[in-house]
Amino acid sequence: MNFVILLMSKLGMYILKKLNKGSSFPGYFAKRCNKNILRYFKIPKTTIFVTGSNGKTSTATTLANIYKKAGYKVGHNIKGSNLTDGIITCLIENSNLLGVVKSDILVLEIDERYVKEVFKVIEPTYFIINNLSRDQLARNGHFDIVWEDINRNISANTHLILNADDPLINKFSINHKGKTTFYGLAKTKYSKNKPEVENLDMTYCPICNTKLDFKYYHYWNIGSYSCPTGDFNRKNPKYESKLVNDEYFTIDDMKVKINNTSIHNIYNLTACYAVAKESGLEKNKIIDALNSFTLNTKRLENIKFANKECVLLISKNENAVSYNQSIDYILKQPEKKSIVIGFDNVSRRYKLDDLSWLWDVNFEALKNDNVKNIICIGKFAYDIALRLKYANIDSKKIIICTDSNEMVNILLNKSTNKFYSMFCFEIQKNLNKLLKKEGLI
Repeated sequence: MNFVILLMSKLGMYILKKLNKGSSFPGYFAKRCNKNILRYFKIPKTTIFVTGSNGKTSTATTLANIYKKAGYKVGHNIKGSNLTDGIITCLIENSNLLGVVKSDILVLEIDERYVKEVFKVIEPTYFIINNLSRDQLARNGHFDIVWEDINRNISANTHLILNADDPLINKFSINHKGKTTFYGLAKTKYSKNKPEVENLDMTYCPICNTKLDFKYYHYWNIGSYSCPTGDFNRKNPKYESKLVNDEYFTIDDMKVKINNTSIHNIYNLTACYAVAKESGLEKNKIIDALNSFTLNTKRLENIKFANKECVLLISKNENAVSYNQSIDYILKQPEKKSIVIGFDNVSRRYKLDDLSWLWDVNFEALKNDNVKNIICIGKFAYDIALRLKYANIDSKKIIICTDSNEMVNILLNKSTNKFYSMFCFEIQKNLNKLLKKEGLI
């Protein structure tokens, strides 16, 4: 029966590839035919899972490239289909009809809410947990719920690769019976003595509930921390990166170039180095792979049209950390600039208008002389503008465009020649569509 299911799924996959559609449908079909189809597969000896609120795709894609460059045959859900159906699709693609996965190594990004479903069947060799934060409240609820779901499904046989600078991630190590390896980032010139916002995710010791002391913050509640009682503290990372300048950082005294100067990108690359080194790859080969690979991601993209250059920064709605990282990146750029912010839907999954997460975004940082104006786009343009006014942004700098179909005219006439956009996915797609319609790209 499972043989036939895989045969039909592979046939469907072939057809969908020809049509350039259906990144997770074969897995959906197979699971509908047999809800336990995941148990049919024979998994390779080395399986690496990557999860977190931000950075899963970037980390998994970079890691897969490291192993490919080292000569391994790698199975990877490269299109970012990270729910159960997408993972099953990846296994179908990389297995024969008997369910034997022919890859040497599996690198799978997994949505943090689906760990509890997949890990009951697949026990990963290595598990990278990048970060956890408030994200998609309607789906996830509190981040502690997500943390508990992940933690109760981690096996003692799994080697955890954890971000030492994130107290919520460090917390996974407290009762873990298996091996744990920490990675982190040393204090940089961008580190802050005070948090950028007051409402952080974790500021109290998970053991004694005493408030944590922070020596510095990289961003959000990520930095160097310790409990005054000594119960809990930032672990000394086995792999600690050091930012030299905006062009490269070092790890194990080796230089790694930076294509994206956001701090979270350095964490992603450091996590990749850590797991690759722990799995036995030579550091020279890892560094060479990191330096020769440019991540092709739609989350940071340059578009040129007319006399304009737009730097597209995908910023996830309902995720203040994502927005704050975009703001941090934009403000590091020295030129006079316009910033464009907007979305037509709060959630990609649910119909809701909860904008409370906007108040956790550090819009106050945009009170900057190099910010010429801020253009608010989409159905929630007035709500964004209101938040900006509460951040004491000069109202003369705020431009409102509620009709996303009119954004091209606004951008042509109101933005600086180089401007930065903080969009969620649907506005980005609409902008590309409008520019093509106008013949500008």
